[in-house]
Amino acid sequence: MLKDCSCFEGIPEDKVSAVLCCLRARHRAFTKGSMILQVSDRENLAGIVLKGTAELTLYGENGSQININHCLAGDMFGEDLACSESADSSMQIWAVTDCEILFLDFSSLFNMEGGTCPFKMRVSTNLLREFAEKARFLNDKVRILAQKRLRDKLKVYLQMQKSSKEGMIELPFRRNELAEFLCVDRSALSRELSRMQQDGILSYEGKNIQIHDNTFFQ
Repeated sequence: MLKDCSCFEGIPEDKVSAVLCCLRARHRAFTKGSMILQVSDRENLAGIVLKGTAELTLYGENGSQININHCLAGDMFGEDLACSESADSSMQIWAVTDCEILFLDFSSLFNMEGGTCPFKMRVSTNLLREFAEKARFLNDKVRILAQKRLRDKLKVYLQMQKSSKEGMIELPFRRNELAEFLCVDRSALSRELSRMQQDGILSYEGKNIQIHDNTFFQ
């Protein structure tokens, strides 16, 4: 699984264990529904999902829960906390399913003295790319939230997803989770998807959406 994680890109498979030692990696298992990271925690560790699904959420001022993103196997979270000396977590992470998490301590990457890992530069470069990808994702999230019409929110969101040559998109969310991610009412989302299907823009079944009208994205 680690070979699929961007943090270890370019590191020979037989050297990964040495890098994990440098990063003081430790493995923990979480049962479904348990909290991995709570708001205001100061963990200073990043986590890689080895198995299962975790969800990043935060609370609005009215106490409502806002879905930020899902973390699937191979995804990383908490890099900002791991690279900060004083930041408290502004969001919580909980196990949607039974999860196995590998926690990493990046403090050695900031040690400029001797005895550092020979792959320190590679990990640092990979981490910088990870930050760039997360920044791009958050920019897209802001674009979604800035749209006034629900159809436009869906348009921006679907543009973010990978699709097959045939225009098939497999969503990472169930319907209620997608509604939370878009910050809209679930019933309103279902109605809009039905209208888009009637308009010949797309068809859907479960988590799969088939795009029929590519001009929708223009």
